[in-house]
Amino acid sequence: MNFTVRWKDCTKSDAILAHIQEKMDGFEVFHFVLPEAKAEIVYYSKQNKFTARMNVSVKTKGVIRAEANEYDVITAINSCADKITDQLRRAKTQFKDR
Repeated sequence: MNFTVRWKDCTKSDAILAHIQEKMDGFEVFHFVLPEAKAEIVYYSKQNKFTARMNVSVKTKGVIRAEANEYDVITAINSCADKITDQLRRAKTQFKDR
C-alpha cells in the first residue's frame, strides 16, 4: 500500500514508519480499498500526547478517516488502525449487499 506520513512537532522514525506500513498493509485484505492512504502523527507538548490520524480511500465510498489520542505513539497508531479496520468491516457488509 502506498502511503504518505506527515510528522508535526515530532521526529521521524524508521521504526514507526515500519509499524505504520505493517498496520496499513492489513487494510489490503479488503478488496475495495484503494492503494493510496495518508497518515499524520502529531505531538502536543502541552498535553504530552500523540495524535494519530489515518485516511484510507475506498471505492465508491470516498475516504474513511480515524483519529486517536494517546500518550504513546505506537498505542495511538494501533488504536487508529483498529478504528479504520472496524469501519472497513462495516463498509464490507454494504459492498456484499450490492
